[in-house]
Amino acid sequence: MVKQRMFFAVLFFFALILAGSSALAIEEGTIDLKGRLWENVKGTASISDAGENQKQIAINASGLQPNSTYTVWFINEKAGKDMSGVGAGDYSFKTDSQGNGRYTALVSEDQFTGWDAIEVAFHPDGNAKNMENIKTALKGDLEKITSDESRAGSPESGKSGTKERGSERGGTSGGASGY
Repeated sequence: MVKQRMFFAVLFFFALILAGSSALAIEEGTIDLKGRLWENVKGTASISDAGENQKQIAINASGLQPNSTYTVWFINEKAGKDMSGVGAGDYSFKTDSQGNGRYTALVSEDQFTGWDAIEVAFHPDGNAKNMENIKTALKGDLEKITSDESRAGSPESGKSGTKERGSERGGTSGGASGY
């Protein structure tokens, strides 16, 4: 009898763990990033598996302003335009002389929770830390790669890296590299 109770307790414990992990289902795939500032701007955000509970996000963009600074953000428009930097550091990359840019970051799956879009922001003054006068250059919908369960949450208050437009920046976990 004791062994049977122990078996069901362990079974119940693992069922709870599995049920909780399914709420963060992030699929691999590619999101089209649509240009917002200039006519020929286009890009993609590719999401791929990078190990246990980790995803790699690779942004490839063209048609941006040459030799300019951009940052990459998760966005929640339903919550008053909350945003969180994608990756680590200042979430930035610089374009080459042709206006092409690449950004790669490692992100834990739980960092996707509560965000509905990914955005590439242009910094006209070239300072990735200055949030004044930034403009959305590219934007893509995260719904293609997130399950309904992971979209149902909202960004955690106090989560490192979570900001509203015009505020100072914070850091997140994970690694990032620019072009």
